[in-house]
Amino acid sequence: MADPQTAASDSATPHDSGAGSPRPSRAQAFRETLFELIRLDGVRGGLIVTPDGLVITSELPPRFPVEALAALAATLGRELELGASRLDRGAFRTALFSADDGTVFVGGSPVGYVTLVADRNVNMEAVRTALGRAVDRLRGTWRTAGAA
Repeated sequence: MADPQTAASDSATPHDSGAGSPRPSRAQAFRETLFELIRLDGVRGGLIVTPDGLVITSELPPRFPVEALAALAATLGRELELGASRLDRGAFRTALFSADDGTVFVGGSPVGYVTLVADRNVNMEAVRTALGRAVDRLRGTWRTAGAA
């Protein structure tokens, strides 16, 4: 699990964006995006995983099993993508799963899935909106870094 202080103070890559200032690495952008999401009221933690469940970055309380949550996130994300495809709905953006002890949010991005674990009484609309913006930002980060 990445330390929020370390993630926020990592140096940028030496690549030049053309404007004279260094462009942050993809990894830094992923960490910053996740850190912004877990600061939302009622969000306990989160992670970004590849479609096969590899953890890219995570910010979870110590008692949360990172690898198990990564496997769950990848499975849910793949199933949501397959279901949306079968229904001719295009790619899914966000989804939520709610139970008595909490809520899980999943957002699809080019790199994999952004997953948040939240309290049961979290403001679901606020988290879904923020997750949608974060997925859009990751999409832009992926596209911009891939074009360099």
